[in-house]
Amino acid sequence: MHKIWKLKESKTNKVILIQDKVIYKGNPKENDLNRINSETSDFSYLKDLFSIPYSYIKLIENQSGKNCIKIFFSRDSEEELYIESEIIKKEVFEFLKNDIQNLKYSVEIPTALNYAKAQVFALFSVSGIFSWSLYLAIQIESGAEYELIGHGNPGITGIVLAIANFGSLKIIVGYLILLGIIIFALTKRLKSRSETEFLKR
Repeated sequence: MHKIWKLKESKTNKVILIQDKVIYKGNPKENDLNRINSETSDFSYLKDLFSIPYSYIKLIENQSGKNCIKIFFSRDSEEELYIESEIIKKEVFEFLKNDIQNLKYSVEIPTALNYAKAQVFALFSVSGIFSWSLYLAIQIESGAEYELIGHGNPGITGIVLAIANFGSLKIIVGYLILLGIIIFALTKRLKSRSETEFLKR
């Protein structure tokens, strides 16, 4: 048994095919694409497509409003099935949901922290470095002197000291600019949060 979706307008996967518990995706040659249908018996073109065996899959995500289904597999690999039509995307996900028996289905709206963890981490990291750099800058402007000991990689201390040498005013201006960028990215990210269906191993 096999299932085929032809997405001729897609730039990344003009065909999605599921056969023998393997998901195939890619852009086959035009003549191969034209002859693909539900009665197809010649699957020689599959060797040119990207494949994900069911047994490798750890998690599948289908987020409402997004034009892709995310598949997490093997150790840290991730692949996306780009599908512009919400109807077809739902159809593909439902097929996988029914066909992969050992994946548990759930649906939820991700928490703000989990959904925007990268932006939150950036906010705390930048704020921490800023506070440390500003403190050192104020001390330097008051006459204190600092130097790095050792000849190895200075690491984060060297970076903070280098920033501190720009002076407190430049540090504050730079921080406000970075803070504005991070808050904008965080707000944009949170606005895209929506109901997500999961298939988890």
